[in-house]
Amino acid sequence: MLSVQFQFSTCCNMKNFLPGPTEVNPEILAELAKPVMGHHTPEFRDLISQLKSRLQYIFGTENEVITLTCTASAALEAALVNTCKEKILVVSNGAFGERWLQAARSRGLASDGLVLGWGIPIPPYEVRRLLDRVPYDTVVMVHGESSTGMLNPIEPISELLKAHPEIVFIVDAVATLGGVELQMDKSRIDVLVGASHKCLALPPGVVPLGLSPRALKRSKSAKQKGYSFDFNLWAESWHENKVVGTPAVPQLQAMLTQLDRIQDESIQVRWKRHKNMQELTIHWAEKNGFIPFPPEDYRLPSVSCLRPEVSRATSPIVAALTERGFLIDSGYGKLKGRTIRIGHMGDWTTEDIKGLLDHLSQVST
Repeated sequence: MLSVQFQFSTCCNMKNFLPGPTEVNPEILAELAKPVMGHHTPEFRDLISQLKSRLQYIFGTENEVITLTCTASAALEAALVNTCKEKILVVSNGAFGERWLQAARSRGLASDGLVLGWGIPIPPYEVRRLLDRVPYDTVVMVHGESSTGMLNPIEPISELLKAHPEIVFIVDAVATLGGVELQMDKSRIDVLVGASHKCLALPPGVVPLGLSPRALKRSKSAKQKGYSFDFNLWAESWHENKVVGTPAVPQLQAMLTQLDRIQDESIQVRWKRHKNMQELTIHWAEKNGFIPFPPEDYRLPSVSCLRPEVSRATSPIVAALTERGFLIDSGYGKLKGRTIRIGHMGDWTTEDIKGLLDHLSQVST
């Protein structure tokens, strides 16, 4: 008889405060172990129907919503090829803004970047100047730049775009959807790209998207969108409670359970809880020799990026905390080893954050 022994990593016994993927509730993990339903069955169509209404609530939209089984980076690349007609403007002040510019150029899409230093707030007047000079048809920006713990306000840019009704507005809400206040319809967003594995507190691999009529109209004439990531094909399928190809069915079953839990909490309460966890973290930082990387008015409620007041390596702090059973991150990209990043997101509470910070105080002195 075949005998298989599984060697689990120490992560299984850890409390996960990474900036993603984040901790998943045992109730949700149990959903993943349930029998897998067929994706052409009446039960699955009912699942899609329920997911649509729950996702519209999370997105703050009456527009079409879908999910794709892929990484968030792949979904945002799909958004680029579905919507770019002639030229894209990517507004960037961190690693992920830079990634979207790289993705556009790797696809051969004509694109310009308003590339700012990491942690530098986006100046709306610079965006206005570019929009007035160049006939862009697509604008891309990151709402929550998790590489720096920075929140980029959407409203100043969406206000500018009201004067440009031809422009499709793509927003990367990977680090904010379900944890930071954002209303797709109110903010004139055409493509809103989320992620399962951050504020929604689900396993990675499923990307929820919101699609406006303007985005879907543009997608119809897109020449590079292919088949698997054709937004119109997906929207039409979801409209009939169907899918294009076989999705990650267990993930969608778990997603419905989690979205019900979020709706029971209410999205407004969830936003407030994330903000409260951030405030605790920032208060701890100011008392313990750390400085938030972004300016005060631009700090992300779901992820804090902190640098020591006195320059030193942060990897030993992260390692010492890991030995105590807590996972945080030692920085991303060019900030690796110079900062710490704490994911106060998903289903964690202020009490959980207090426990983490108590241990962090002991290992960071």
